[in-house]
Amino acid sequence: MQASLRHHLAVGALLVALLLLLLLVPRTATAGQSQSYGPYTVYYSALSTDMLAPDVARSYGLVRSSYKGLLNIAIRRDHKAVPGKVSGSAVNLSGQRVPVECREVKDGDASDYLGTVPISGSDTVGFELSVGPAGDV
Repeated sequence: MQASLRHHLAVGALLVALLLLLLLVPRTATAGQSQSYGPYTVYYSALSTDMLAPDVARSYGLVRSSYKGLLNIAIRRDHKAVPGKVSGSAVNLSGQRVPVECREVKDGDASDYLGTVPISGSDTVGFELSVGPAGDV
């Protein structure tokens, strides 16, 4: 990948980190969002895991709880899934930082990256993430 695109993706990931304050309030879901970086589009959403249907949570190996937030990231190029890397941390308003470990989940040709974070009460959690195609992050 060209150095300028790598730089663009790195700057884009930083902007996502600075601009994304997703509310992880129990029983409240946030709508999916997306941001484009050159030929790539990163889709992201966050919600409390207790919002998931029991069979969906079970199929992904997730525990449904109002004390766990779920981060979902997808990387696409020309509407096709792109293998990637997602790393970073969640930060609450008190400045407490928790690493977010995302794992790849495949569904047919699609790949998503799921990570969970602890939440409590009406925490507001921001994410500082590095997201990009495999080999670039």
